[in-house]
Amino acid sequence: MSWMKWLPWRYVVKRVAHLHGFLDPIALLGKLHSFAQPSEVGEPIELLRAGVVFHARGLINSRVIQHNLDWVWPYWVERQFDPMDPAFIPRAFSITHINLSNRNWTAIGQPDVDELPVVDPRGLLTPFHDGWSLDAWVLADDGRCLLPSRSKTARLRQEFEDGPCVVTESELNGLSLTSRSRVVVEKGRPVCEMVLKARSETSGSLVLSLRPANPEGISFINRVGLSDQRDAWSVDGRQAVFFSRPAESHHVSDYRQGDVRIHLQDKEDQSRGECDVGMVTAAALFALQAGEESELTVRIPLKDESAPTIRSDGWDSAIGEYVRLECPDENWQFLYQAASSLTGASFSRRCLPRALHLQTVLVSRCRLHHPCLAMRRSDRPGRASSLPVSGTTTQKRLFPLSGRGVGRQR
Repeated sequence: MSWMKWLPWRYVVKRVAHLHGFLDPIALLGKLHSFAQPSEVGEPIELLRAGVVFHARGLINSRVIQHNLDWVWPYWVERQFDPMDPAFIPRAFSITHINLSNRNWTAIGQPDVDELPVVDPRGLLTPFHDGWSLDAWVLADDGRCLLPSRSKTARLRQEFEDGPCVVTESELNGLSLTSRSRVVVEKGRPVCEMVLKARSETSGSLVLSLRPANPEGISFINRVGLSDQRDAWSVDGRQAVFFSRPAESHHVSDYRQGDVRIHLQDKEDQSRGECDVGMVTAAALFALQAGEESELTVRIPLKDESAPTIRSDGWDSAIGEYVRLECPDENWQFLYQAASSLTGASFSRRCLPRALHLQTVLVSRCRLHHPCLAMRRSDRPGRASSLPVSGTTTQKRLFPLSGRGVGRQR
C-alpha cells in the first residue's frame, strides 16, 4: 500500500532500539556503508542472514553447554572449554559460544547423493546435515569408561578401497575402541554405516549413545523410542537407527535428569524418552566379554523407500575410469586419493562441508571444475552446472559451510 511509505519507520525503529538499550540499527548500517566502496549492494543480505543463524546456534550453546559441562560433549567442546587445553578460548564476555578451534571434521558420502554425513576427530558421527549425532563408548564393570571425545590422543586414517571411510581408534587403560564410518548403497539407497569394535581387559559393555549435538553445537532431539525387538531407534518419529544385534540394556534421560552417561549403570531399563526442551540422550548397551573383541554394526538410512534408487558402483564409475596416480610417496598418494574422492562427492544439491564458514555454492563448484577437467572428468562439471541448489531458487545464494570436506584430519 502506498500510504505505508509515509510512515516514520526510521524514527520508530530508532525509538524502540533506544528504549531497550540497543544501538540505533539504522545509524549503525549507515556507518557500515561509509566504510565500503561504492557498489550496487552495501552488504550482502545473505551474509547477514547466515551470520544471524550461525550465532543463534552459538546463543543456544551458551545457554546449554556452559551450565552442563559434566555432560559428554563433542571433541571441540571438551577442548575449547578446558582451561588447561591449548585450544581453550576464554568466553566470559562472549554472548555466543561457537566452534572456533576444531573445525576439522570429514565428510563421507556417495557420488551424486545430497546427504553428506560428517565424522569429527574422535569418531562422532553426524548422519544428517546439522542434525543429531552418534557416539560410542566402552564401559568396564569396574567403572572405567573410555570416552573418545575426552581422549587427548587418537589414531585416525582414511581408506578408499570401497569409497571414503574414516577410521578412528581410541585407547585408555586397557579399553580400546575402533569405529569405521562410511556411506554404502543397500537396495539402491544410501545408508550411513558405522562399524564399532571394542575390547576390554575386564567384562563390560559397548555403549552406543544418541547425542543432541554435533560439531557445530546443540541439535535438538525431542523424543526417542527403542523398537520392540530392541534393535532400532526411532528419533523424533522421522529417522531410524538400526543395530546389528539387540541391546542388552537401554537407558534414556532428559535435560532435567542429566546426561544419560550418569545413568549407564542404573538397574532400571527405559525404552522411550521425551524432553520438552529437546535434550534427549539415549544409550544402548551391548555385552563385552573380558579379553574378547565385540563388534556392532549401526545403519542409518539416509533416504526413504520413495526416493529414486542410485547405482551401487557409484565410486567405481566416478573415479575408476579417470586419471590415476601411482607414486612411491605415501603422502602424495593419499592426497591425490582424497582429492579424487572430494571431486566425486562434491557435485550434489546440498553444500559440501568445508573449512570456510561461508561460501557460495556456485563458487565452490567452479573451483572444482578445473581439477575435474585435469583428471579427464569432463562429464562432472557439465552435470554440476545443471544441478539446482537444495532449498533455493538460485545458485548464488550463500549457505553456512563448515569442516574440511573429504580429507585427512589432524
